[in-house]
Amino acid sequence: MRTAKLLRSRILAPGVRELTFDPGPDFEFEAGQWISCRIPATYGEDLARSYSLASAPRADGTFDLAVTRVDEGPGSTYLHSLDLGAEVTISRAQGFFTMDEFERPAIMIATGTGISPFRAMLQALDAQGAFPYPVCLLLGVRTEKDILYGDEFEALARQRNLDFSVTLSQPSQWSGRRGYVQTHLPELVGRFQGQCDVYICGLSKMVKDVRRILKEELGLTKHQIHSERYD
Repeated sequence: MRTAKLLRSRILAPGVRELTFDPGPDFEFEAGQWISCRIPATYGEDLARSYSLASAPRADGTFDLAVTRVDEGPGSTYLHSLDLGAEVTISRAQGFFTMDEFERPAIMIATGTGISPFRAMLQALDAQGAFPYPVCLLLGVRTEKDILYGDEFEALARQRNLDFSVTLSQPSQWSGRRGYVQTHLPELVGRFQGQCDVYICGLSKMVKDVRRILKEELGLTKHQIHSERYD
C-alpha cells in the first residue's frame, strides 16, 4: 500500500468526477488494470473499493480515476468529497483486463464509467503511434449529458483507426444509436465476420448478457471475449 495525492479534479458528467492522483515514484501499471482505495470508516474497520485506472501510464507518474457517486456508497461519497491535496491510501495496480496481444480487430463495449479501462487502453495504443487493426468503441449511457470523454474519443477517431459511437437508453433529441449496447452487437461483430476480440466493461448484468449473446447467438469463442465487472 502507498499514499496518492489528489492533484486535480473535474466533473465529467452529472454525478461523475474525474480525479488525478500522484502516487509517488515507481508506481507501475498497465492500461486496463485497477487499484483498490482504502475508504476510512466512520465506525468500525476501514473499507476497500476498487476502481479501474482511466489513463495510460504517463511520464509524470500520475493517473486518473472516473468515479460515479452512488447514493449511500461509502467509496464514491468519500472520493467525491476529497479536496485538492488530500491523500488516499491505494494498493498496487492489479488485474488482467489488458490488451497484451492486439492481433485482430477489437470491439470495446462499455456502460458508464466502464469506459475507464478503454480510455487507458486507447491512450496506450495512441502513444505507440498507430492502431494496427480497427477498433470499435461503443459507450452506452442513459442521456446525452451522461457521455464520458466524448470529445476526446471523437478527436482520437479522426486520427486513428477508431470508430467511436454512443447509444442512449433514454434519448431525447438524438440522431445517434438508441437502446442498450446489446442491441448493436450483431452489427458490430458482423463488420468483421466474427474475426475479432470483444472487450466488455460495466455492471454485471450487462456484462453477463453481452457475453451470452456473443457466445450463443453470434458464435464467438470464450477466447475472443474479455470482460471486467465493477459491481
